[in-house]
Parts: sequence; structure tokens; C-alpha cells
Amino acid sequence: MEINAIPRRLAFTAGGQQLINWGISFYMPGTFAGAIAADKGWSLPQIYLGLTLAMLMMAAVSPFVARLLARFGGRLVVTSGTLLIAASCAMMAWRPSLAGWYGAWLLTGIGMRLSLYDALFAAVVNLYGQQARKTISHITLAGGLASALFWPLGEALLTIMPWQNALRIYALFGLLSAWLSYQLPRQRLSSAAKSPASPATAEGDRRNGARYAIFIALITFISNGTSTHLPEFISHFGLPVAVGMLWGFGQTGARLGEVLAGPRVTSLTLTRFTALAMPLCFLLGLSSTTYAGCAAGFVLGYGAINGLVTIVKATLPLALFSAESYASRTGLLLIPGQLMAAVSPFAYAWLNHRLGIIGGMWVSTGLTLIVAGLALAMVREAGKAQDERNVEYPAAAVDQPIAKNNLAEE
Repeated sequence: MEINAIPRRLAFTAGGQQLINWGISFYMPGTFAGAIAADKGWSLPQIYLGLTLAMLMMAAVSPFVARLLARFGGRLVVTSGTLLIAASCAMMAWRPSLAGWYGAWLLTGIGMRLSLYDALFAAVVNLYGQQARKTISHITLAGGLASALFWPLGEALLTIMPWQNALRIYALFGLLSAWLSYQLPRQRLSSAAKSPASPATAEGDRRNGARYAIFIALITFISNGTSTHLPEFISHFGLPVAVGMLWGFGQTGARLGEVLAGPRVTSLTLTRFTALAMPLCFLLGLSSTTYAGCAAGFVLGYGAINGLVTIVKATLPLALFSAESYASRTGLLLIPGQLMAAVSPFAYAWLNHRLGIIGGMWVSTGLTLIVAGLALAMVREAGKAQDERNVEYPAAAVDQPIAKNNLAEE
């Protein structure tokens, strides 16, 4: 069966859904932690442990997401995950004990894995194959505004009501997001869609799968650790905390640039550019010891890189593997990255304590060199595979694997 055309409204509805879901889950503690600590007497580490538990839960349920998408379809899975996040916000408000807080975050972790970028992108790729890249870019552009919208929104709510009532408002936003999720096309990936691969292709897939898993795990470790301790980096060089806003500007600007570039920038080109820019950006940050203004450049530049990484993470598998195996492969290959997301804030806290801010930056720079090497290896192998396809199927030459999905109505 031919892949259907992508509805124009999909990027709008899915982008709005991601904006809300990120805002009421991942970015929520950044606004609410202070008010909750003041009211309940909990320490900030106790509060943020909830988010860590959610990330660990995301890794635990990740292997099952592909099967859920194949069995029930993206619309039902993503909507269910969104409702779990909304229910978690309500649970935090109505059962404000530490045990209830952690239990709600475990539920949030399941909801996040079923409804944030990774699951949504898998659902979109299942439906539309290689066509999905443009839509993915538009969705990340909208989702990237979550912190810019929900941080000030949360602060405004906390000035006029208790944090429990503010969380109830967030739960209502979750219901709105669930309605947006339900606008996804009512289709699922047929189990008959998979096709056998040649031994050479299977071996290449295994190599690239291992590289991709390590690549994403290292990037996640660096990005989460760096962003978590960004205020420390800024203050270390005597710059105002407002410099941190450059991170968001860089992230949104880079995603907008990628959208405007369109098909002229392939996923392989974007991967190579992003990976090579990472060590250069950290070298700029290390130059802050000579000129403090370089710190602002680092914040802006790495914010841009972080924005592009989200697109690379979602679209690179389309260039490495067939679209029909996207959900099952990413469900497993993203687990190391999800674990790194949980441990990186603590690891960077230890690095900064033992080695200092600059010492931690040197460690990050070394890791980015490994990231660049992995990226170049993946791009080279994918390029060779593309050349072979161009020779065998010259009329069907594209920069990514050819794959058609069998779609079944629910």
C-alpha cells in the first residue's frame, strides 16, 4: 500500500501537543520546585529526584513502545500517554506527600515515553515513512518553545494561587493536549510491513545501530549535564544569569534555520555538521578563561546545537535503517540515552566538584570528539549504502533508505 500524503494540520496539532506535554512534565519542576520546597519542607534534590525516576521509567518501558504502536496505532498510544501526564499532575496536587510525589513521577515517566518526541516521531514515521522528516522538523520547532511559554506561565500562576491549584491548571492543559493528540490519523503499522534484509545489510544495520546508540547516549549525557549546570557555568565567569536566555534563542533559531533550509540539508549532512560543531563550541567555552564574552557565545552556540540534536536524533535513523523498522529500532537504541539523561546531572555535579567548571568542560570536549568520530563513521557507511542503491536503482535515488509501509485502518 502506498504511503498516504501528510495532512497539513498534523504539524500544527502535534506541535501544540508537544509544546504542552513538555511544559507540564519535563519543565514543570523548574518553575514549581521552589514553591513546593517552601510549602512542604522538602529539599530540592528530593523534589528533582522525581524527574530522575521519570527518566528511568522511560528507559524501562521503551522496549515495549514499538509493539504498542503496531498494535494500537500512534493516535491511541500518544493520547494515552498524554492522559497519564495529565493524571500525574492531578495526583501531585491532590496527594502532596513525598511518596505520592514519587509515584506520580513514575506515572509521568510512562506518559512521557508514550507521548513525547520519540513515540510521536515513531508514529509519524510509521504512517508516512521518509516523508516524515519535514513534519518532524516543524514539530520540534513548536515543542522547543515549551520552556519559553510554560516557565513564565507557571510563575504567573504561582503568584495568584497555591502550587496545588496551579498543577490542577496544568492537568487541564494536559486534557487539551490529549484532544490535540486524538487528531492524529487513525492508522497503525501493519505487522506484515517488515521485509527480510540481506546478510550484508543486516551487518551494516548492527554496526550503525551500535554507533547510533552510543552517539545518542553521549550527546544526551553532555547536553543534559551541561544544561542542568548552565547557571554555574555562567556565574563562574561573572556574567548575568540572563545570559542563559541565549540557550533558548540558539535552540529555536537553529531549528527554524533547519526548517527554512528544507530538503537542501539532508539528515546525514545535518548529523555531520552538528557533530563537528560540538567540539568547536566547547573549545569556544574553554576560551572563556581568556575572554569572558566567549561564555555567552558558548551558551548561544550550544543551545543551537542542542536544538539540532533533537532533529538529528529523530531523522538520522531514517538514513540508517528502513522506515518500517524505525519504531522497533529506536525503542531499543534510545534506552542508553534515556539512562544517561537520568544520571548526567549527578555526574556533572561530581565532575564540577572534583575538577571544577573548566575541568568538567575539558571532559565534555573529549567526549564530543568521540561523538564526532561516531557521526563521521555513520555518515560514511550510510553514504556507501546510498551509492550502492543509486547504482542498482538509479531512478529511485534518495539520500535515505527506500521503504514503504503497509498501513492498516484501526
